[in-house]
Amino acid sequence: MPFSCLDAFLDARLDAGLADLPVLITPAGEWSVADIRAAGTADALQAAIGYGAVAVRLADPLKLALALITLDGQVKRLLLLSSDMSDAEARDLLSQFGGDALLTDMPSEGGHDRPEVVWRETPKPGEGTGVPVTSRIPTEWIFATSGTTGTPKLVAHSLASLTRTTKLFAGASRRWGQMYNIARFAGIQVFLQGLTGGSLLLPAPDAGLPEQLAFLASKGCTALSATPTLWRKILMTPGHEVLPLTQVTLGGEIADGAILSALVRTYPAGRVVHIYASTEAGTAFSVRDGRPGFPVSYLQDAPSGVRLKVVDGRLFVRTRHARATYLNRQEAFADADGFVDTGDRVEIDGDRCLFLGRENGAINVGGNKVYPEEVEHVLLAHPAVNLARVSARKSPITGQLVVAEVVAMPGVDAGALPVALKTWCADRLPHWKRPAMIRVVAQLAASAGGKVDRTQT
Repeated sequence: MPFSCLDAFLDARLDAGLADLPVLITPAGEWSVADIRAAGTADALQAAIGYGAVAVRLADPLKLALALITLDGQVKRLLLLSSDMSDAEARDLLSQFGGDALLTDMPSEGGHDRPEVVWRETPKPGEGTGVPVTSRIPTEWIFATSGTTGTPKLVAHSLASLTRTTKLFAGASRRWGQMYNIARFAGIQVFLQGLTGGSLLLPAPDAGLPEQLAFLASKGCTALSATPTLWRKILMTPGHEVLPLTQVTLGGEIADGAILSALVRTYPAGRVVHIYASTEAGTAFSVRDGRPGFPVSYLQDAPSGVRLKVVDGRLFVRTRHARATYLNRQEAFADADGFVDTGDRVEIDGDRCLFLGRENGAINVGGNKVYPEEVEHVLLAHPAVNLARVSARKSPITGQLVVAEVVAMPGVDAGALPVALKTWCADRLPHWKRPAMIRVVAQLAASAGGKVDRTQT
């Protein structure tokens, strides 16, 4: 997209005759282009603009949205830190970033070697004078990786790479619900699509899932993106059925046939789309045919100029021509041809390329590799199971054993379920992949990114 910064998108909305269409919708009110520009005159934002490289860690999603729109094009580098990460993790990432200041609305524990700009006031629509933007510079956007393979690292993007697959004003009346934290890579994709293609609905950050869904339904949410794990929780929450969705998006985890079919049944007017993306590679491709995995034809001719290849059972993706090393590190995440090793194991089955699981998450059972995701998908295919988490337990004989925790559907006999599931798995998995123990639990924790939390065992 030929735009230098987010503020230029606001100009485009005005040029398209969308001045009356709200950009941001919160429980406290709606924000027009004029309101957003007026909010940019807040003392904290104007102070942050005075620095060249700014880290942003804001717990209030409205403040975060306003800060990104205001700072992009005004500062050289912008680091997004999620409010739900630990303070120790944030300090480590700030050290990697080496920026000039931190913009935050959170209590400080100290330990920072840079100035803090604290945004205390609660912004309201209509406040401020709205100083016109007179100069714009390219801003480098910095994101933290998920940290699933160790200490999180920093990856640089440009606005062009972030909006590579974003459709400008693709259905201006579409209202996107923001379920991800905007500071995370999955969250920024929803944020940008809402900003450029309709309106963005921001639920209250401290609201529970029932309250969030009620807010989204009351504001006419038509597009929603979430992980398969979060979608399973949504489908178990009263009120989900009244969402008037025409766009249903999944990402962040493997989308198995059970959740895809459930979403098609629940939202028959919705287009169900599975997005494949990573912090390093950016948004790679999407699948719209309602089937798990992606067509084998993508390996020869992937959409949107993306190139894919499989090497030793691992998927490699090339999407962009930009820095191929982590920020302030010599460690490269792409090969000489620009392909990023996703770390995802895949196998070709007929006309389909199916995801097996993360290479670094494999369980070693007597020398046999077991991917937790593969066993989880078998468990989730049972009609009595809503959520599942598979992990490893040490064994003096085989090295590791496969164990599972499941959340049962309402009304299911939890006492009888483990025996039924062991029989179910015996008919569908070789013996080394079968869970040695299955435990029924009331709930399963999700990570800050909405994925199955494999650290909580």
